[in-house]
Amino acid sequence: MPESGRMRGGVNEVLRVGDTVHRPAGAAAPTVHRLLRHLRAHGFDGAPEPLGFDPEGREVLTYLHGDVHEALPPGLRTPGLLASAAALLRRLHDATAAFAAAPGDTWALPPRAPAEVVCHGDVAPYNSVVRDGRVVGFIDFDTAHPGPRLWDVAYAVYRFAPLHAPANPDSFGGPRDQGRRAALFCRAYGCPADARLLDTAVARLEALTAHMRERAAQGSAAFQAHIDGGHLDLYRADITYIGTHRAALLRAFAED
Repeated sequence: MPESGRMRGGVNEVLRVGDTVHRPAGAAAPTVHRLLRHLRAHGFDGAPEPLGFDPEGREVLTYLHGDVHEALPPGLRTPGLLASAAALLRRLHDATAAFAAAPGDTWALPPRAPAEVVCHGDVAPYNSVVRDGRVVGFIDFDTAHPGPRLWDVAYAVYRFAPLHAPANPDSFGGPRDQGRRAALFCRAYGCPADARLLDTAVARLEALTAHMRERAAQGSAAFQAHIDGGHLDLYRADITYIGTHRAALLRAFAED
């Protein structure tokens, strides 16, 4: 990737300048920067380092070298990549467990009980930095917020297994293969693959669709564009798919 230039994210336009990234700063940016500094202090190097703000008010972060994919290409649909993403998420969560709340903390998404860790909020291939077939970093902590581990794990499983209906352009594999990949992810993280995982994935998607509608109603052109582009329909179809194939997914969880 060139060492300078504009990069389009899911919502924001990001500018890379050498080994730094300049991106629009939301209200939660100071809290997220404090979180990122905490991660560094606790030995987690799989996240950008905050460097403050530029004269235009954009947040400035270090650039994590590697490849980022909107969805997993066939060559990266490997057990090794899946396990590396899960292990990195576990390290991230463990590093946030001691993050202390401070007066004035602001999060883009509301905290959820039990607040066991600080969730990344959007662990997916498009926010994962890959080198040599392994996930080595997560980017875009805009949606970080305190919450239960499973809230983050279930969404990551949804994106990486993936638990997508066939009509979803990012889907691959059938329920048995997806269930086995979900179970592998959970083993690498260190949590059960069970009915709670599926229930939480559905709840997470329902929360996502509600958030998209809310942001669009508040005037966000980016979220409205996602809705107009059919993203809500895809998420609803995926919710139905998980429910329809629940028994097959649970059987696949138990195979290994």
